[in-house]
Amino acid sequence: MTSPTDLPVRVSEVFTSIQGEGPSLGTPSVFVRLQGCGVGCVWCDTRYSWQAHGGDELTLEALLRRVKDAIAQNVVVTGGEPLEHPAFAPLVAGLHALGLRVEVETAGTELPPPSPVDQWNVSLKLAHSGVPVGRRLRPEAIERFRDLGAWFKFVVAAEGDVDEVLAIQSRHGLAPERIVLMPLGMLRAEQLALMPRVVEWSRRHGFRFSPRLHILIWGPRRGV
Repeated sequence: MTSPTDLPVRVSEVFTSIQGEGPSLGTPSVFVRLQGCGVGCVWCDTRYSWQAHGGDELTLEALLRRVKDAIAQNVVVTGGEPLEHPAFAPLVAGLHALGLRVEVETAGTELPPPSPVDQWNVSLKLAHSGVPVGRRLRPEAIERFRDLGAWFKFVVAAEGDVDEVLAIQSRHGLAPERIVLMPLGMLRAEQLALMPRVVEWSRRHGFRFSPRLHILIWGPRRGV
């Protein structure tokens, strides 16, 4: 019988940086990028994490050791789509047992399992993602995340995108103060060009604004 610590975990990358977006912006963090994603956004910047059998295979014990050795109190579990990963719940439980704070970045397409997650960051996809609506917006998942106190992040570039956000907010009863708007774009120039409009939309509707700090500093690079 396999011990939980021997559980295989397919990982795209593990690195230390700062949280680049959302309510924990600027927080020193260890990022654990799990392998595998079936969402398929057209503007995804981590396509290397899509294939479930890609990346490297570690035991759960080895992965937890790497995170512990990184000496950061905040861990961001991301992907890929981490909730598609069979080792998600044991990983979060292991991180929690180490006394670490755990954030999870998810597209919100899967129901969250019972797990000691400190902060859910749910990046719901809009029409410009190219993902069919039935795959990107699952009412039961959205409302479960809402009830868990999640933050809902939206990448926007035009008024029509904000209209979509408002429709989702109304349909699912999302509190405006838990909604975060961010500029679309993987280049620093694209971010800077959109930021004034996104700030205005956030102010107008009572949403939080977040820059995408990692893009502004490093551009579309891995491991930052």
